[in-house]
Amino acid sequence: MSNIITFFSDAYKGLAKESWMLSIIMLIYRSGSMVLPFLGVYLTEELSLSLQETGAILSFYGLGAILGAYLGGRLTDRTGYFKVQVFSLFICIPGLLLIPQIKNIYFLSLIFFLQSTISETFLPANAVAITKYSSAENRARAFSLNRLALNLGFFIGPSLGGILSSVSYSLIFYVNAAAACIAGSIMYLYFRNKDHRISADKMITSQHFRSPYRDTAFLIFISFCVIYALCLMQLFSTLPLFYQHTGLSKIEIGMIFGYCGILLFIVEMPLVNWAAKTFSTIQTVVLGLLSLCTGYLILAFYSHPYLIILSVTFISFSNVLVIPFLSAITSIRAEGKNIGAYMGLFGGIFSIALFLSPLLGSFIAENYGFSRLWLTISLLIIIALSGIYYTYTQKLSEEKNSTSENEKNKSPEEYK
Repeated sequence: MSNIITFFSDAYKGLAKESWMLSIIMLIYRSGSMVLPFLGVYLTEELSLSLQETGAILSFYGLGAILGAYLGGRLTDRTGYFKVQVFSLFICIPGLLLIPQIKNIYFLSLIFFLQSTISETFLPANAVAITKYSSAENRARAFSLNRLALNLGFFIGPSLGGILSSVSYSLIFYVNAAAACIAGSIMYLYFRNKDHRISADKMITSQHFRSPYRDTAFLIFISFCVIYALCLMQLFSTLPLFYQHTGLSKIEIGMIFGYCGILLFIVEMPLVNWAAKTFSTIQTVVLGLLSLCTGYLILAFYSHPYLIILSVTFISFSNVLVIPFLSAITSIRAEGKNIGAYMGLFGGIFSIALFLSPLLGSFIAENYGFSRLWLTISLLIIIALSGIYYTYTQKLSEEKNSTSENEKNKSPEEYK
């Protein structure tokens, strides 16, 4: 018993109190973010749209998220993580209150685009804040703590969302707006007097000052991360529709997402801490990608409720074993004055996936069936795994070692 307690407690040691506060803000914000898992169901059931129409509208949400990730990174480098996060949290509120009043497809597409653009500026700024209050040694755990809060929010949010949507879909949007207001208020009150600059000791090498859009090795790496994100984001686009197709109710769908949240709340930090001590970064990422592939392969052949639970368990573990470590790889490479641009580009992979995954998923599901969709996704995961492994081991690691040797021979004047 003492070993178990130590195993869990060690995972949380050594993290700054600011990291904890950022996670609390994320928890509150995401607890209200019950909109995304139910958007597809809302559009098909409440507005009676087809799968392809739903996919097209959801793609506008993803398109706005791409722009939001880019703007969030640029604005963070110019104004700091604090202002961008506060802006995002408060300005997204009017759109959430407006969405339930709109029934026209074209206006919905526009409001989804604007809403996601504003809300997604939050994530690059949040990632930069995590970097500021963590070291290279505990970076993955700091990102994991933040994701733990996010996942716990997805336990609270969708579970409550399933209940609220059975009463009225409008309640989902209103509660999301209230949560954003509370999170924004805490962010402003706690961090307003903090130093929002990235400290000089995090500016490690001169290569970190280049634009991420001119960092060829990193762009290749990111392109394969996009494929991974495209596969993962089926969780929020076509997977709820698949659950609905198999006969699950809205409350049952909410309970499945709630199960994911509570599972990750229990195992995420200890699992990340154990993986960081047991495997290399890239080995952990590969293990997580294999877990994701397994989850979708189960759905390709079975739709029994118990196997659906097993499938989503594998998909959830992929979140734990991939995203914190990819975030850490990006932040360590990016440390310097343009860290916001790097984190914005990394965050943009999920925004691109939000745009493409509804289009790809709904098209394949409607024309060829869900089984072929999950087989296609599994194949894409293998491609992503191969590409990420190759670019990290053959490109990023080689450049890092080469740069480190050059830095050893630099004088302070040359470094400046």
